[in-house]
Amino acid sequence: MTLRGTNATTLFVIVLLAGAVGLMLGQASWQIGVFAIVLGFGSLAFMGARAYLATEMPIESVTETVDHGAHLRYARYVFYVGAASIGVLTYRPAFSFSASDWFFFLAFGLTGLVLLTYGTERDYLIPSSITVGVALFAAGGVISSFHALAPLQSVSIVLRLLYLTIIWFWLATVLLQTRQHVEHAALAWIASAALSSAGAIVQFVHGDVIAGGTVAFGRMTGFTEHFNVLGGLAATSMVPALMFSVDGSKRSYRIVGTVCTALIAAGLLLSGSVGGMLAATIGLLFWLAIRGITARTLVSLVAVVVTGLVLMSATGSTNSPDPLQRIRRVTSVQEQQTGRGGTVFTRVDGYQAAWDHITRNPLIGVGLDDASSVEILGPELVHNMIIIPWFGAGILGLLGILFIIGGALVTGADVVRSASRELRPFASALLAAVVTFVVFAMGEPILFVRYGWFPAMLLITLRAQQRRQLGDQRATALVRGSPLPSPSV
Repeated sequence: MTLRGTNATTLFVIVLLAGAVGLMLGQASWQIGVFAIVLGFGSLAFMGARAYLATEMPIESVTETVDHGAHLRYARYVFYVGAASIGVLTYRPAFSFSASDWFFFLAFGLTGLVLLTYGTERDYLIPSSITVGVALFAAGGVISSFHALAPLQSVSIVLRLLYLTIIWFWLATVLLQTRQHVEHAALAWIASAALSSAGAIVQFVHGDVIAGGTVAFGRMTGFTEHFNVLGGLAATSMVPALMFSVDGSKRSYRIVGTVCTALIAAGLLLSGSVGGMLAATIGLLFWLAIRGITARTLVSLVAVVVTGLVLMSATGSTNSPDPLQRIRRVTSVQEQQTGRGGTVFTRVDGYQAAWDHITRNPLIGVGLDDASSVEILGPELVHNMIIIPWFGAGILGLLGILFIIGGALVTGADVVRSASRELRPFASALLAAVVTFVVFAMGEPILFVRYGWFPAMLLITLRAQQRRQLGDQRATALVRGSPLPSPSV
């Protein structure tokens, strides 16, 4: 895809539209202006992504990779259960760890036991950019912990980072040896989001009946602990669920995907999370820009819209009748003054307070513990994935998170470009989920949450499978005396 032969026309249309948009924005409210600017730049970004990802460099299609780790199947089953319980955050059996945490701990222990017992070796196939990013973040976190009010808590967060990235990602590359394994893990994760969304529907019908959940101002948490957590979980899993409903390789996948899509859409709306709705919209548009729209996709989207219309009267944290009213309320100065809305301005105040500290000491952070943050910011949290690491872990924390995010996106793009025709829709949906999570995290006080990094982990696993497949092809070529395949991933 190039601009040859159309440069003059394209530039003329862009200039003409820019002038018209500029005139309209001068007469519109600032909310509409910001929306139009974001929409314009987003459209250009989608066009660029489509052009880049359209350049396919698929690895030669071969028979499905053989699972040489059949003795790991029990650990894999436990991993699936962990994925299926990611969205259940109101139940924490012990030490404040969720059920999902404990299942993944068990899967890791079983995997280590099997590898030691059988003397099996597994390559380290996590992208170097992500590894470097984690190392930088960890270094910044440890250094900043010396200045923290609660150093042990700050260091514990660094350890959690190491576990939720390097160890967890590695575990997936070891246990999920085939495409089918990855699909099963994705379906389990999507089912967990649908289950939590179903909990929100139960709350809508029967009230505050879920222990640990909350119902307030027309918003529901489902089986999560906060409205926005449900919003982020539902938004991130929306596109993969929709992909299974329209592009699932099996009839059973399409049925599960359809049911989960409807439940997740309901959960997203009932959460009343504006950030979640906007992130889901951006992720969906990103996926459609890559995939294109077919009749089946259009039918599924219409079904989602109908579901939304049915539940629209119940959405919004202030009993507003529709998501647009929610957007107006969270951007309203009057609502901020009454304490019922205007959260955009509250978050901007948090950004400003964090930025003031960063400018005074950009190299060393205050620490990753809660006490250090409260001392400077008060009860407010920094709602931004980029500012949080810089504020808490210093310049190394900032560089680390940028490497991790960039590595996840580049890995996803490489997997999509290298994927076979059968794998491409699945890989594209996972990449769209990563984009959705990153967009959502730009307005939330989150860093390393399982539901958000799960699609990135699956993309890393698919990349590991592609690397193994490429290695097998090169070994076969050496035996046959054929030209070596190009390392396109």
